Amino acid sequence: MIWLLSIIAILCNVAAQVSIKLASQSDRTLIKGWDAWISPWLTPWIIVAIILYGASFVLTVRIFALLPLSLAAPAMAGATFLLVAVASILILGEHISYLKLLGMILITSGIYCLVRYP
Repeated sequence: MIWLLSIIAILCNVAAQVSIKLASQSDRTLIKGWDAWISPWLTPWIIVAIILYGASFVLTVRIFALLPLSLAAPAMAGATFLLVAVASILILGEHISYLKLLGMILITSGIYCLVRYP
């Protein structure tokens, strides 16, 4: 059950980050005529991101209560890191160089060592 909560929290976090990126590329706002400083914050994508970050936060609090922080935090950060990169490629059409791929592999290997061999 705890791993299911972890997966859901990670997916919420990844989806929130993608939503923020999509919001930055959109000119839609929910309320027209507001001052220029507030209207960029009232896009549908930003609202979705806030909800997803909230869900991820609540789940992460529960996960941290049930698992050692030295295990949960690196595992969740590593999975989020990798899934954001994959989502950037698949959803946003971003490209990744071989050097970035190598860096991702090295970071993932380091996180694996932290989690596997505490």
